[in-house]
Amino acid sequence: MNLLQSLARFAKLVTTSSVDREQHYKRLKLMERDIGVPVKVAMLVLLALFLLNWKEVWPNYLEMEETFHEPVKQLFFGYAIVNVGAIGFYLLFNRWPLRVVHWVTLLMGLLDAVVISGLVIITGGIDSVAYWVLLVLIVRNAISVPVAVSQFAVNLATVACYALAMMLWLEHVAPQRERAESMSEENWQRQYVPRYPAHNSTAGANQTAGGNASAGPRTRLSTQTEEEKLSTSLVILRVCFLLLWMALCHGVQVLFDRDREAEREGREFALRREQLRSTGRLAAEIAHRLKNPLAIINNSAYTLDRALRGADGTAHRQVAMIRDEVARSDLILTELMGYAQLSEGQVEKLSIAEELRQSVNEAFPPGSQFEVHPRLSLDEYLPPLFMQRRHLREILVNLVVNAREASRNGQEVLVKARTQSGFAIEVTVQDEGVGIAPELQERVFEAYFSTKERGTGLGLAIVKQNVELYGGSIRLESRLGEGTTFVVTLPTRSLQQAT
Repeated sequence: MNLLQSLARFAKLVTTSSVDREQHYKRLKLMERDIGVPVKVAMLVLLALFLLNWKEVWPNYLEMEETFHEPVKQLFFGYAIVNVGAIGFYLLFNRWPLRVVHWVTLLMGLLDAVVISGLVIITGGIDSVAYWVLLVLIVRNAISVPVAVSQFAVNLATVACYALAMMLWLEHVAPQRERAESMSEENWQRQYVPRYPAHNSTAGANQTAGGNASAGPRTRLSTQTEEEKLSTSLVILRVCFLLLWMALCHGVQVLFDRDREAEREGREFALRREQLRSTGRLAAEIAHRLKNPLAIINNSAYTLDRALRGADGTAHRQVAMIRDEVARSDLILTELMGYAQLSEGQVEKLSIAEELRQSVNEAFPPGSQFEVHPRLSLDEYLPPLFMQRRHLREILVNLVVNAREASRNGQEVLVKARTQSGFAIEVTVQDEGVGIAPELQERVFEAYFSTKERGTGLGLAIVKQNVELYGGSIRLESRLGEGTTFVVTLPTRSLQQAT
């Protein structure tokens, strides 16, 4: 279990906390259309000129390399046709959904790796400059494909293509090149058989020469074997460097993503805090300025009522109406002051998943004898919320407790959270109770209104107030006999939404 937890922590460490769809879209647009299309056109032209004039450009080719040349040439023409379609696809970038562009980019990255690996075989193998193009492809994949699984898959496929190409080169092309570049038997005799002075006996010279002549091929075979081992070691070293380069590019991408995410969260935190403070100050100022005039009006109405003693009942009713409306206005201002007090406090970065679990534990404490059971359904990734913890906890606990009280024995309360487009989190609390009548649904968020026998009527009013305080919304879906669903939508990136 500890090993699994360690692996999970490591995976979280080496991956970005989120995949921002808009940022992903901008990356693809920059890398694949604005930069990739011109580079791809230039690369296709250069490759076409090279393959059509291969023997002139590459005079040291071998017969085995020429055998590989024709398949690579055919692969290139197919690659060119596919790229013409891909260039047209990227020029019409804005017409395609992100998922489609993402998969086309993955397929094109894999095709690029196959073609470049084919060029490695016919342009010198271990000495081919095409190897360095693979490093550029890995960088391109790290920028265009921020999803960790997809990025590792396409980059590992790129490394595998190079490794396969080098295996073919070592097995078929390298031995032929070594034989072509090796010295002739006469040169080996010349190099390894020493020249003896004339007074030495001819037999001795012949014997020595014969012995060294037999040593020459053995030495040459040993040298060729060492060269093969060196080539194999160099290939392994280059494959390892590609793997290291792949990990390095991903690490740099993660650092940049986390830095951008921290900067965005800092702006969001400051915006939320200032938004709450401004709202609280405005509410407090309005309430303070109106309470004094209302107090004067109430005192005047009281004095007028005493002065009208003995008058007809109509005058007393009018004065009583004035005092009732003043009392009602005073209550509204008191609630507004409470709203201002709610705005004071510390904004925190909250995990909606953790807050939901804690809220469910509060509504269904361990050891409780409730016959109603909760069920949580959470998206794998939920962006953080910048709120006061008690505000969010009031929202969630009130909704879950209401759902529990509305359910019958043996039923369950479903609590879901998922991400929405527009940088928002949608929290759904659903019960299987009796539901709410249509004529009462519009009043459930009013203060002091309740459909329960012992309800205070303040729970849902507080929920609505807290949700709207952060620019969110809440809606009710209910049918008699089928249950009730409350859907809360909370924005996580107010600054980007406003922009």
